[in-house]
Amino acid sequence: MVWGPRWAIYAEADYEWIDRVESDLGGMRTSTSPRSSSRQPSLSASDGGWIEAGFGILTRVKTFVCGHRNPDVDSVMSAYALAELRRRTGTRDVEAICAGLLPEKARWVFDHFALKPLRAKRDVYVRVRDLMDATLPMIDAAQPLVEALKILEASGESSLPVRAADGAFAGMLSPAKLLSLFIAKSDLTMPVGAAPLHHCAQTLTDTDRVHDIRKAVLRNPHNHFPVVDERGRLLGTLLKRAFAEEPPFRMILVDHNETEQGIPGLEEIPVVEVVDHHRMAFSATRDPIKYTADAVGSTCTLVAKMFRGMGERPTREIAGVLVAGIVADTLLFQSPTTTETDRVMCEWLERICGERAAAIFEGLASVASPLASMSAEAALASDAKTYSEHGMKFVLAQIEESNLAVFHRHAAALAAAMDARVKGEGLDFMALMVTDPVRGNSELLFSGADSVRRALPYRLGENGIWLLPGVLSRKKQLLPEILAALA
Repeated sequence: MVWGPRWAIYAEADYEWIDRVESDLGGMRTSTSPRSSSRQPSLSASDGGWIEAGFGILTRVKTFVCGHRNPDVDSVMSAYALAELRRRTGTRDVEAICAGLLPEKARWVFDHFALKPLRAKRDVYVRVRDLMDATLPMIDAAQPLVEALKILEASGESSLPVRAADGAFAGMLSPAKLLSLFIAKSDLTMPVGAAPLHHCAQTLTDTDRVHDIRKAVLRNPHNHFPVVDERGRLLGTLLKRAFAEEPPFRMILVDHNETEQGIPGLEEIPVVEVVDHHRMAFSATRDPIKYTADAVGSTCTLVAKMFRGMGERPTREIAGVLVAGIVADTLLFQSPTTTETDRVMCEWLERICGERAAAIFEGLASVASPLASMSAEAALASDAKTYSEHGMKFVLAQIEESNLAVFHRHAAALAAAMDARVKGEGLDFMALMVTDPVRGNSELLFSGADSVRRALPYRLGENGIWLLPGVLSRKKQLLPEILAALA
């Protein structure tokens, strides 16, 4: 092939043309400068469909529905049911997830109603694989160079990754590196692997967190970064401009509204809705969002009200999981957080699911206690919430145990694990409330700040265990006393 008298190359570093001239590659003409393109990024929000992510590229947006860390039954079931409601009302590609390990009582509910459990996720950090442009092609090293250049030209990009025969990354095909071939009028039927390729100083893996690599990538003079898997096989390309685009995820929070209590990575994702029955400590948002909150005993009560208010009848299974969430959080209406709304919604759901709330509560109670089935560390983490108030950071954990003698047998191990957690996480203090829902009492272990310990309004029993008669609710009864002790 004979090259025309002119060619165009542009800098990989910043998309500026080095020489704005045309090249005739056997009928092929180089594309215009990316910077001169009329396609500009549009960072529009979405309710869970498609957004114009930038440069005219439409990106699918996934909406997660998620409860708090160390999830309980109400958190898991409200997420499951709300995801179904949002699917019915037009939100596309929505998925309920569990922030960490699925609790055994929640697993019992899913098994009881023959439902697939939520997918457990450790975090929702945006990763390289989430920003990769799947439409960008890869070049095989065995392809003729002339064919590869046509693919490059059609892509509109300044370079594309080359894949070796074994699937590994071989280099980047870039006109700037081929200048010597153009000048020598070389035979362009040679394999791409035999041509000069650009070898990037930074190769990314698909599991890299965007938060961790952002600064390094933005400082790098290149705009195209090859992405490989854990075995070094080429997967595609990450474009620098992807960092200016909206994240490909949205989040709906249930049963909490504080970032510290949310799944790790929550701070990187736009929150578009909150459904909660706790105090409001939500961070400011860029755009208006849906916010449903009320002083009821369970988030599942609020989700049931949303079904009813929208004229949507839940399936038998959805009604069942909502009943489970209500009775779990209200301790079968014994908790002081219980309202008439909880009872009314539960009666409506009972008629749909065909089961009595008391029977579902008995089923939940039959699941082995975390104290008997877990290590002390795991039991403490099974339902724990982190707070930051009055300059102090602390954790309040709660475990249901109908036989407090089991708690007494494990109290020493629990106290040691609490001391270790306070020290290891830099907490000011930690409290564990063990609740007997049958007798309507709780007992408390405390580790940390002596000033708070001395201000607690409870009677200290044997072995350093505080007695809390009539106390069932962490949110409505324990937390206010802790905050009063901090004031």
